[in-house]
Amino acid sequence: MPRYQKELGRSSPLKAVLPGFRSRAGQLRLAEEVGTTIERGGVLVAEAATGIGKSLAYLVPAAMSGQRVVISTATKALQGQLLTEDLPLARTATGLQITAAVVKGRSNYVCRVQRAFAHQRVPEEYSGQLGRLEDWLVRTREGDRDELPFVPSEVVWRELSVGPDRCRGARCAERDGCYAELARERATGCEIVLVNHSLYLADLALRSARGGEPVILPEHDVLIIDEAHTFEQIAAESLGARVSAPALSRFARDIDTACTAAIKLPPTAELALLQMHGDRLFNALPEGRRVRLDETRLRLLPLDAADAMRDALGRIAERIRDFSDETEALARQAERQALALEAILSPDHEETVVWSERDTRGGVELRAAPTAVGPLLREHLWDKLHAAVLVSATLADGDGMTGICRRLGADAATTHVEDSPFDIESNARLYVPDDIVGGGKADPVVVADRIGELIEAAGGRALVLFPSLNRLQRAHDLLRDRLTMPVLCQGEASRDVLLERFRDDETSVLFASMTFWQGVDIPGRSLELVILESLPFAVPDDPLIAAKSERAERDGGNGFRDVQLPHAALLLKQGFGRLLRSESDRGVVAVLDARLVTKGYGSFLRGSLPNVPVIGSVDEVRTFLAREGD
Repeated sequence: MPRYQKELGRSSPLKAVLPGFRSRAGQLRLAEEVGTTIERGGVLVAEAATGIGKSLAYLVPAAMSGQRVVISTATKALQGQLLTEDLPLARTATGLQITAAVVKGRSNYVCRVQRAFAHQRVPEEYSGQLGRLEDWLVRTREGDRDELPFVPSEVVWRELSVGPDRCRGARCAERDGCYAELARERATGCEIVLVNHSLYLADLALRSARGGEPVILPEHDVLIIDEAHTFEQIAAESLGARVSAPALSRFARDIDTACTAAIKLPPTAELALLQMHGDRLFNALPEGRRVRLDETRLRLLPLDAADAMRDALGRIAERIRDFSDETEALARQAERQALALEAILSPDHEETVVWSERDTRGGVELRAAPTAVGPLLREHLWDKLHAAVLVSATLADGDGMTGICRRLGADAATTHVEDSPFDIESNARLYVPDDIVGGGKADPVVVADRIGELIEAAGGRALVLFPSLNRLQRAHDLLRDRLTMPVLCQGEASRDVLLERFRDDETSVLFASMTFWQGVDIPGRSLELVILESLPFAVPDDPLIAAKSERAERDGGNGFRDVQLPHAALLLKQGFGRLLRSESDRGVVAVLDARLVTKGYGSFLRGSLPNVPVIGSVDEVRTFLAREGD
């Protein structure tokens, strides 16, 4: 009998609280794998398709293990679901209390010290918003920004909170009542601790630097990583370095404010030098949203400006360190900025990629990231833990789980795949035209026309996904006056508002970009057609993709096969996964790119998708979707 038959099988206590509850064989098998891994140790990498019930499949074994388990997710949405929906079900299933807490980054909480000075520091034009917060600031017991009924401006919130760079730490006079510290103390007494990937990796970096000493999260030997398909990218960002012009400007303002509060003269000359040489360095960076800085490009930068910036940061730290607790924290921040500059501008080019990045508001930053996170994760994470479970609905590609395990440094991991329990072959079709080649080569008017024909065939109910905002806007402009159903477009409102409107109006159409390729859950008739405007290949000169490809070539592999194809396969799989979210859902995924069937690598990409019939005409789409009303 399966180990968790009593909790998740036919006689589960969940029958009393979940109408229509049915035991799922795939859920029981996955729970068995998770329980075995937690008990015996090692790493499990598991793919569990939509409908398996993966959350309970790991929560039940985790709760029954008797160990503290940290669960890391990519999104707040899943964190909230685990805390408010899935954990109560796990308590019912196991009959255990299962204590749990969410740990967030320090900047998510009000700082009691900052709160006292907020009125002096918040600009006059934001005073009304600060006034709206007054009552909450007096009443709150947890100080968590997510308690608020509205989203405060970053300008306001920044004066009410502190990140790790500005925290006074053990010397803070308000430490005993610190909301962030209280949240961490609560977590110390809990069996299940929920965090996001970024915070977990930040804690990992600090623990590694301090010989394994707990810093943010409590001691734990078991880690479960949900939404594991995002972990590699977030690890690369978290284990890298960054220095930006806006951040240095904020740093200078913070020093002025802190010195004024301490009744001390700020280091005006050093701040002026930092600003002057920072301007020289950042103004010398190339134009473009993301531009790789290889050895040649780095040598062309005014490196003497970077040296002068590091010198100024060192002198600033020395000048202000003893003024107050706040300036001591800022001194530590100055030292970290100096180290980040050194890491970025003096890299090992075989192990690190460096690039410049510009945002839509003109802000520019220098960034560096490891070209491979696997060796770092193996050394500092998998080899240190008793057990780790990585789970997601989208991990395997055309070659199975080999690629994701290698990239995450978990080559020796046990792997497990649970396919969807839904009848996907009967309920889904894959539409691929033979007359449109993606990758930006097709005539935009032809692409827009085909999108319009498909939407009309489906009667709306469509999510249209684009690899770039420019291509999204171009298609939207060509179609918005032609389509007869409500058309929603990314940028018109927040993501949550757009998804709510799309869900509520069954005939609406939503045009969106890569940010909607995952985490979108629209079961039912509101979504019967997912259109991918092109195969989701990364831009070849994207700094991280290019550097990973070069590394693959140096290691005897092939950049396209080993980097580009797996990346596209997982994105394609995530896009496909938006369609069937419940057992009764039906629909079509349309990929407007003939390369999926005409190129040799098309079979690899299709191998990452469920095995569904491929169709090639809009009439076939119309006929298949019309059966919904039969």
